[in-house]
Amino acid sequence: MHEKTLKSKRVYSGRLLGLREDEVKMATGKVSRREICEHPGAVAIIAVTDKKEIVLIRQFRKPAEKVLLEVPAGLYKRGEDLKEAAKRELEEETGFTAGKISPVFSAYTSPGYSTELLHYFLAEKLKKTAQCYEEDEDIIVDILPINKAFEMAKQGKIEDNKTIVGITIAKWMI
Repeated sequence: MHEKTLKSKRVYSGRLLGLREDEVKMATGKVSRREICEHPGAVAIIAVTDKKEIVLIRQFRKPAEKVLLEVPAGLYKRGEDLKEAAKRELEEETGFTAGKISPVFSAYTSPGYSTELLHYFLAEKLKKTAQCYEEDEDIIVDILPINKAFEMAKQGKIEDNKTIVGITIAKWMI
């Protein structure tokens, strides 16, 4: 079950994302097209306090046209160590540092159309510092008991997939 790329055409190249259209030959011999969103990859941080609370952030998301409650996450820079990127994003977005940060797993977010690989980290032994998010961000920090966050996800009050995964991991691991 492999597809061979016959042609690849760059449709768009932006600051964050690229879009290409590939013509592929399927294992069956049939020729088809694939629209692929090229994403550099990101880290997602499941930050848990000593009181078994999860640190989440609220921010407006233009594609959804609403404020979403999310685990802190962000892009890693080319050549940057993933653990260091997770530490940096945690502090930038939440104002917390982690005394302990561990990789959990990596997963493709939407492999049907995107190359984005998301690397999850568990952050523990948190210390409050100062938020220093980027100038094009507007972030509010929320700290919720893990069980409450899990119930909110079940009730549809948390709609971000990486966050639902992160909360589930927190509930499972803690």
